Amino acid sequence: MRQLLLFALLITGSASFAQDYPFLTASNKRSNMTDYVDYLNTLPVAKRDSIIRFTKYYKENGMLSNKAYSDSLFHSAGGFKYQTLIYKDTLTNEYSYIFHRQTEAEITANNEHWKKQQKDDEENRKNLLGSVIDELSLTDMDGKEHTLESLKGKIIVLDFWFVNCGACIEDMPELNKLRQEYGTDDIAWFGITFDKKDKVAKFSEKVKFDFTLIPDGRHLVDRFAIKYFPTTFIIDSDREVIFTGKTLVGNRIGETAKALKKAVKAMEKKRRNSPRK
Repeated sequence: MRQLLLFALLITGSASFAQDYPFLTASNKRSNMTDYVDYLNTLPVAKRDSIIRFTKYYKENGMLSNKAYSDSLFHSAGGFKYQTLIYKDTLTNEYSYIFHRQTEAEITANNEHWKKQQKDDEENRKNLLGSVIDELSLTDMDGKEHTLESLKGKIIVLDFWFVNCGACIEDMPELNKLRQEYGTDDIAWFGITFDKKDKVAKFSEKVKFDFTLIPDGRHLVDRFAIKYFPTTFIIDSDREVIFTGKTLVGNRIGETAKALKKAVKAMEKKRRNSPRK
């Protein structure tokens, strides 16, 4: 369905690492998954696949490993104890994966970090639900501004995503189907990302997302305190937030579809009961 690179590697959480690996040369520097994926996605498919194929996998003792070992490690009962660290050789531009076994202190710190973040996210969604939006300004890829005034009388769907979010991309075909089913007469569909416009443009060449894309949306992500991606909000025609979803819900699209159906029915009922002029 797409050529965009997706990873199943475990990404580091809140813990930091000051660990040295003597089997790596001095020119190897710690990198991160986002920069790595961004770099690979700028390359032609053949070159990108070649880099992935020849990337070295190391155990912490310096022994070379492989992807099969990585998959078995992270799918094992103790897989949560490991993290994948990425190092880049600044001279050759080659990358290496290192399977880091976390200390108990690192595991505890990461667990506490994610527990707090999940609690904060649940509280934020609860507070937003039922609130009334008094201002909203969305600038799309063409520079067109969408405001509450221009969207008057419409239900607004806000989907928060980003280019390197595998879960976001997996949901896009189903979100496209929802848009096709309900149309755009009564519903405005927006995909909000903090990614820059040029990055979103390149993404759109590979992946079809039929929502009106809103790049450079960090201020919107911060305004709504989005901590998990993807996240979808629904705002009804009275500007009330009627759906915020749940943190890490398994059936996200199904829950969104139910809320959207309910919102459309409420709109239709309101129109039927409105006095005719």
